[in-house]
Amino acid sequence: MTVATREFLERLELAARIALFIFSISVGMVVLLAGTKQALAATLRAESIISGDYIKLGDIFNGTKNAEYILGPAPAPGKDMVLNARTLYKIAAALDVDWSPSSSTEQIVLKREASVIPEVEIGTVLESELKKAGVEDKFTLHFMNPPGDIVLPANAATTMEVTAFNFDAQKDNFNAVIVAPSAENPLKRVSVSGRIDRLVAVPVLKSSLKNGDIIGAMDIDFIDIPNNRIANGTILDEKDLVNMTPRRVLHGGKPVIINELEHPKMVDRGDAITLIFANGPMMLTVKGKSMQAGALGDTVRVSNTDSNKNLQGVVTAHREVTIR
Repeated sequence: MTVATREFLERLELAARIALFIFSISVGMVVLLAGTKQALAATLRAESIISGDYIKLGDIFNGTKNAEYILGPAPAPGKDMVLNARTLYKIAAALDVDWSPSSSTEQIVLKREASVIPEVEIGTVLESELKKAGVEDKFTLHFMNPPGDIVLPANAATTMEVTAFNFDAQKDNFNAVIVAPSAENPLKRVSVSGRIDRLVAVPVLKSSLKNGDIIGAMDIDFIDIPNNRIANGTILDEKDLVNMTPRRVLHGGKPVIINELEHPKMVDRGDAITLIFANGPMMLTVKGKSMQAGALGDTVRVSNTDSNKNLQGVVTAHREVTIR
């Protein structure tokens, strides 16, 4: 190999190395620039909880340099706002945000933080006012216009005050005005009206009983029923249940009507019984047969087994009839 040839090859190898170096730098710059652009690209938040009165750009997108830019008023406390892909793209384009939707269904839900007073707590406050008004009975409260939950800004206290209250004891109706969180700071004002149903403790059977089962004190429980729903003839005193028997099956947990009960039979028709003949201090007992069924105190027809004579007597005990 000549010197000229060797120099030519060396210059060619150097040129190739320089070209490779330049190519490498070029590729590196492309990757670097692409990475930088990707790092600067904004991303859509998965969800957004807004605590203030306004929607900011940073509530919608991550990675924006103008995150504090105000877009508009926030939803009312406790309410939501949905921004679809088209609206989001318009916002991004108008404010030079490097973002575009991946599909036409992409969206974000903006939720406004809130302090909530549940409707059940409103009922508790009104029950207290009714007791102050002199209602001593147990009662249930019914709204004519259910107020629903009271929704306040997130930083507001979940308190309320009754600023006006009127109760008609004759009709059991009431009207009230409630403000929250306080009378000094009435962010919400709610007018409510309703009525109360006074409750009566009614004795019921704990479990089902049938004819012939004798009701005892241990068989009785109590349930509260509005007084305007108690049927005529309903037994209200548990003493009227004790020592009685159902005329037919009675189910537990239900009010009992007086004509659903009877005194238990002390004798049945055809029973062998004891006949008692009483005459002043003198008393004679003989065997007999009942010709009728009867409860304690009932007058029934009987037969004297010894004489076959038919008589009438009063049931005085189990399978016992007294002839007077």
